[in-house]
Amino acid sequence: MHVQDTEVNIYAFDIDETLEVSRGPIKIHQLIELKRQGHVVGLCGNWAVVIQAVRGWENLISFIGPMEMSKTGFLNQLKTFIRADDYVMVGNIPGISGVSDDQNAAQQSGWRFIKESDFAEGAR
Repeated sequence: MHVQDTEVNIYAFDIDETLEVSRGPIKIHQLIELKRQGHVVGLCGNWAVVIQAVRGWENLISFIGPMEMSKTGFLNQLKTFIRADDYVMVGNIPGISGVSDDQNAAQQSGWRFIKESDFAEGAR
């Protein structure tokens, strides 16, 4: 049994207007750095864009969704079954930085929220 002695966070990223592959400010190398640090990196949004655009995505991304459920439901499922020190949704605030209501989905499921531009500038 492996005992984790460093903090492991789960980061769920919206895609559209969040990641560089879909008009967003967050570079793929920033996700790679999180993964290198031992965090869990996943997609919570238009995941098909990433898997079609990023070569080797399967070595970076630990989960993709939501599929046939709301973002809130998907985040709830992840938090229920995956243990972590922190759960972080990175995405948009409608009317301010994009169209999807990622901030509300995070709040409803008990995840911490970081606006995409804040993450791109170093917020973790």
